[in-house]
Amino acid sequence: MNPVGTYGTFIKASLVGPDYFNWDVSLVRQIAVGKRVSTELRIEFFNVLNRANFNDPATTVGSSSFGRITGAADPRIGQVSLKVIF
Repeated sequence: MNPVGTYGTFIKASLVGPDYFNWDVSLVRQIAVGKRVSTELRIEFFNVLNRANFNDPATTVGSSSFGRITGAADPRIGQVSLKVIF
């Protein structure tokens, strides 16, 4: 143990959380309806591989959750949109 009032040997960024991997995909299709009107169909997926991206561990010393990972980033999310251009 280090004496009170001195710094220890624990360096900054020595606690590293799990890696983060995310892959987003979008498909876009434009369709002409007339000479001046067209539509755009867009389909988007975020985190398309649905990989669990966990948060960093809790770093509050003395708490019951110290060192535990208690959450994760969003799972796969998809959205569809249709836009009319005139």
